[in-house]
Amino acid sequence: MEDEFSCNNCNKTDWSEKGSTSCKPRVVEYIPFKDSLATWIIVGVLIFIGLTLAVSVLFAINYTTPVVKSAGGPMCFLILFCLTLCSLSIFFYFDKPTVAFCVLRYLPFLLFYTVCLACFVVRSFQIVYIFKAAAMFPMFYSLWIKYHGQWVIIIVAFVAQAIFLLILYSCAPPRPYNIMLNPDKILPSCDLDLTAASASLILLCLLCSLCFIFSYMGKDLPKNYNEAKAITFCLLVLILTWIAFATVHALYRGKYIQFFNALAILTSLYSFLLWYFLPKCYIIIFQPHKNTQQFFQGLIQSYTKTTSE
Repeated sequence: MEDEFSCNNCNKTDWSEKGSTSCKPRVVEYIPFKDSLATWIIVGVLIFIGLTLAVSVLFAINYTTPVVKSAGGPMCFLILFCLTLCSLSIFFYFDKPTVAFCVLRYLPFLLFYTVCLACFVVRSFQIVYIFKAAAMFPMFYSLWIKYHGQWVIIIVAFVAQAIFLLILYSCAPPRPYNIMLNPDKILPSCDLDLTAASASLILLCLLCSLCFIFSYMGKDLPKNYNEAKAITFCLLVLILTWIAFATVHALYRGKYIQFFNALAILTSLYSFLLWYFLPKCYIIIFQPHKNTQQFFQGLIQSYTKTTSE
């Protein structure tokens, strides 16, 4: 107080009780790296990175085998590399956010998860087309192969997302800001303009929808040839994860929302690693008799015979 009749407002980082003549600092709530929850998430990320490296090595050793070729061949390494880059964004959900933290919290995941989804859109489309439409439209498939249609789709998705993110980070870059939870508490967070980010998010939703549609169309493919089924299950886990996070985000406001966000991202990454790649690793290591050209040809011939009857 300057005098008994004049008062000054407290700073934004301070607060004062009713009738008080002094300001008190607000408590800043965030999850530091040393917190047990942050530690568990970081350990999960490190395990994830280790598994992706192990899968990459295993696929490289068995690169010419039918299982690796049917999983996408060189595309597998692109997916695994992008999943690893996506996981780096999780580290920036802990500790007090800075401008750099806010930029790196969203950029790697939005950009490289787009590439992953584009790869799975291409994979699910190719699987369904080969089994169900190649005989009816042989010219389209020859043009698709000739002009590397799968890589064109992936590059277009990547470039489009890169442009959307460039616009987002130029017009409305994510910045640190404080959420007033209570008069005495501050929750530091990153301000993401959803309007500016709408194009980026719509592209992700579009790719996810296309991938789910194509993969679901292949649900009746050969029982042991479960590429489309695996992709469908991965997407179901992905969709349910973000529905759960959206529900938590709508009902809860507190420092642990960053933990739930990081957990949702980590679950999204593990869904593809565990349900798409690890079953193929199991076949390569423990069921080598299924990793032969004769076995795959038998599956295709059996399916062709069944559908023609």
